[in-house]
Amino acid sequence: MNRYLNVNRIEFAVTYLCNGKCKHCYTTRDKEMFPNHINEFIAQEIVRKVGKKHHPRSIMTFGGEPLLFPEIVFKIHKEAMKVGILRREVITNGYWANNDKKIEEIAKGLFDSGVNNVIISVDVFHQEHIPLKYVRKAAQSCLKAGIKDIEWNPCWVIAENENNRYNKKTKKILQSLEDLSIKISYGNVMQPDGFALLNLKEFLPKKEKIPTGKCGDIPYTDPLDSIQSIFIEPDGKVAVCNDFYIGNARKRDVLKIIEEYDPYKIIEMKSIIENGMIGLAEWARKKGIDPDPNGYYSICHMCTDIRKKVKNMKL
Repeated sequence: MNRYLNVNRIEFAVTYLCNGKCKHCYTTRDKEMFPNHINEFIAQEIVRKVGKKHHPRSIMTFGGEPLLFPEIVFKIHKEAMKVGILRREVITNGYWANNDKKIEEIAKGLFDSGVNNVIISVDVFHQEHIPLKYVRKAAQSCLKAGIKDIEWNPCWVIAENENNRYNKKTKKILQSLEDLSIKISYGNVMQPDGFALLNLKEFLPKKEKIPTGKCGDIPYTDPLDSIQSIFIEPDGKVAVCNDFYIGNARKRDVLKIIEEYDPYKIIEMKSIIENGMIGLAEWARKKGIDPDPNGYYSICHMCTDIRKKVKNMKL
C-alpha cells in the first residue's frame, strides 16, 4: 500500500454535461475539454481493480448530471457491489425525464445496480431551471424502488443560518417537500468558483493576497501526503485534489498510478505540504509567475489559478 494514498473512496465524474444551468455551478472550468461521458469499460475496470486491492468503503457518481447516462451509472455501481464496496452513492439534480414511466425505470435501475444512497440537489439555484415536480417524482420513485437512504442536498449561500434572499427561497423549497419525509443533509456552501464568480460576487469572501492554509484545512480536501480518495474524470484522468492529476487510467494501469504516487516528487505539491500557499507562490515565481495582485478568495482559488498559469506557460 502507498503511505501517501490510502484509497477509502472512489469518485467518478460520469459527465460534465447537465440539464441545469445553475448560477452557482463550479463544474464549469475547462470542462468542455472532456468527452461527453466516461468510458464505461474503463470505469468498470477501475472499480474492479481498486475495489479488490484497496477495499474502499464508498463510491460516488456525479457530474454534471450523471443520470443523463444512466446505463453507465448502473454499470459502475454493479461493479462496486460485486467487489464489496458498501456505500454506493449518486449525486443528482433529480431531473431524469419528463414522464413518470422513465423516471420510475431509472429509479429501479439505481436500486437493481446496488445504489444505496441517492443525494438530490435541491435549492434556489437548481430550481431556477429544474421543475420541482420531476425532482419530487424521482425521490418518490427511489423510495418505491426500495432505496431507503435518500437526502435533499441544498447549497447555502455563506452559511445555512445566513438570512439572505437565496437561503430564504431554498428553505421554502425544502418546506414544500416535507411531506416526503426525506432527510435534509448538511448540504454544502457556495464556493468562490465557476459561475459564482460572475453571478454571486456580493456574497463572496474578501480576497487575501496569500490565503493561509494548505490542502486538508478546508472541506472536501485531504492533505496531499495523506490522501483518502481518488477522483476520476470523464477522460480517465486520476486526481487526488482539484485537477491535481497523477495519471490517466486510459493510458496506464490505475493500480500503478496509485502505487507510484509520491507528492514529495511533485515540486508544487511538495511546496504546498511544506509551506502552504507561501510555498506555492515561491514555486510559481521561480517559473516566472507572480500571484494575482488582486488576491484570492481561497487556497483552492489560488492553487488552481497559479498552476493553470504555469501550465499555460509550457504550452
